[in-house]
Amino acid sequence: MVGDILEIELSGSTVEETMDQALQRLGCSRAEVETTIVQTPSSGLFGLFGVRPARIRVRLSDRAFSARVITENLLRLSGFDCTVVVQTGSEGVDLKIRGNDSRLIIGRHGQTLDALQSLVTLLTDRQISDRTPIVLDVDDYRVRRASFLRRLARRLASQVRRTGRPASVQSLPPEERRILHLAFKEENDVETRSVGKGHERKIIVSLKRG
Repeated sequence: MVGDILEIELSGSTVEETMDQALQRLGCSRAEVETTIVQTPSSGLFGLFGVRPARIRVRLSDRAFSARVITENLLRLSGFDCTVVVQTGSEGVDLKIRGNDSRLIIGRHGQTLDALQSLVTLLTDRQISDRTPIVLDVDDYRVRRASFLRRLARRLASQVRRTGRPASVQSLPPEERRILHLAFKEENDVETRSVGKGHERKIIVSLKRG
């Protein structure tokens, strides 16, 4: 499936004409592909014998565009009617998904969205050597979630100060744990550590010693 949507090989009367057909089929520009001329055209003897068409191989080379194409196709094959837009101005590849099935795509605690993001990253990595991080978001779920986690950090820091006892946050994905750790760094009198493994890993919040 991935090969069919990220790389095609076409024949035509000229290289330029065949190139235009390939770009139209992939829905991209020349800047987003790598092109290999497999066969140059030939008119043959007297234009009758040995006529040979042009044949080219076009492969998507832009990570953001490839990730978007893969995401759109995975969602379509899963029965979702969504649009995917590349968010510009980020250090990573941010893909914004818009559609009517956002709850199903997000899943419980974002697990379905995380799984989709991992699959899109894996399939894109197989085609593109660039390893810029890919982040999928649905109807700004991750933005809202990050805001909630920062509020949670402030609330727990206040609780630890008031009671003097450590507090814990259970079972968060690695990216969400990172957001919490960064949020707690803004609270000068508390510190955090992660304990446990895998899905049982949690964050412990306590007052700084000394």
